[in-house]
Amino acid sequence: MRLQDEKLETDEQAGRGSGWKVSTLSRPHWREKVSGDLCYTQELETHVLTVVADVLGHGEGANRGVAVLAQALQRAAGDLQQVYSILEEAAFQTRGCALFTALLKRKAIEYVLVGNIRGWVLTPKATEVLVGQPGIVGKRMLKPAVRRLELSEPALLVVCTDGIKRSFSPVGLPWLWEGTVEETARQVLKRYGIAEDDASVLVGRRHV
Repeated sequence: MRLQDEKLETDEQAGRGSGWKVSTLSRPHWREKVSGDLCYTQELETHVLTVVADVLGHGEGANRGVAVLAQALQRAAGDLQQVYSILEEAAFQTRGCALFTALLKRKAIEYVLVGNIRGWVLTPKATEVLVGQPGIVGKRMLKPAVRRLELSEPALLVVCTDGIKRSFSPVGLPWLWEGTVEETARQVLKRYGIAEDDASVLVGRRHV
């Protein structure tokens, strides 16, 4: 199916003190007008808070869950454990969701990854696959594993929901480093997005 550009929702943030520039791009199922995916970025003083959530299902029902999560994020201002707790509490009012949330700092990434969202951190020398844990946030209480990646060189963060084909891997794709983060996100969605599902991509680039 052709991507329907008029339905694309984009967001871009640059963290003044973090060294990160972040862009998200989201597109609903081709039969739907709204998405069940949430992409959120907030620029804070020393870092950028990012969230990618995939509410179960799609269409209006899933989108109502997105609204609940987005409303809850207005209270998120603390550490990652606090952010997760706020989102988990809200998720119990929804169908449940897969969730990625992270604090992007100048020299590190702290993140929580639950469910079938995938993510990678690329540097000029290596690719690190983000480690997740099984489960659905909002179905039962989970103990989130907060993980930390130290960074000492330029880095590229790529996160996607399951509306991006499983065949997608950023390894060996030099074009991911070219252009702006928004252009990179758009190319991932265009080349690998599944029309029969909500699809979302987050791309963050850190400069030393």
